[in-house]
Formats: sequence, structure tokens, C-alpha cells
Amino acid sequence: MNIDVKVPTLPDSIHTADIAKLYVSEGQLVYAGDVLFDVETEKVVLEIMADCSGIIENITIANGDHVNVEQVVMTLQQLADSELPARPTVDQTHDSKPSVSGSAEEDAIASPLFSKLNIGLIIALALGALAILFVLGQ
Repeated sequence: MNIDVKVPTLPDSIHTADIAKLYVSEGQLVYAGDVLFDVETEKVVLEIMADCSGIIENITIANGDHVNVEQVVMTLQQLADSELPARPTVDQTHDSKPSVSGSAEEDAIASPLFSKLNIGLIIALALGALAILFVLGQ
């Protein structure tokens, strides 16, 4: 079933807005609750989220377009839960390079003793101790 995605009723009796940012493209799979686009008025920016899961079929807007309340801006082909692939987790979608086991970077991340903040603290304490030894030695 196709669902029309419309610009929602805006606060303060505002009837028009601009598309601040479009987050999806045609053919993209979205899940209920995913942000589709932002609408911006003089007073507020609203995130418009998918009410259901499905595939974006048709998009009639672009970034910067001027839209009216209740205007259809895209069509979503609704999919049943049984038709949806598992939603990717944060770890699956994170674009980080794989770390090499046993690397210095991995060891520093794994040990909170050597975090960037703690290294600065350790250096400051060492310098303070040296200053005290210098003063006592004179």
C-alpha cells in the first residue's frame, strides 16, 4: 500500500515552510521513526519522521523548496514487518576503519587509564611532583 507523506500542520497558524534538509532518496528503505526531512519556518525547524516502514517511491521536493501545509512531498510503499530486513544497529552502520588487534590505538581505547584526558592529568601530576622535589632540594 502506498502512503502519501505530507507537510504537517505547523504551529502558530503558519501555512508555508521551506525544506531545510532532505534525508532520504527514492528507493531507500526507511523504518518507522526515521527522519525523512526537516521543514523550517521563521520560528522553528521540525523533523518529519516516517509513520511506517517501507521504501521511498517518489520524492517531489528538494532542499530549499517552499512547501505548503498538507502538501504531498513523497510517497512511501508501506512494507509489512515480515518483509523488512533487520534494522541495522549502530555498530553495523558505523563507518570506522577496522582496528588491528593489539595496536597501540586499541590498547589506549580499551584502557581508561590512558585516555587523552588521563594522559594530560598524569603529565600535570608528574610536573607538579618534579616542581615539589626541586623546591625541597634547594
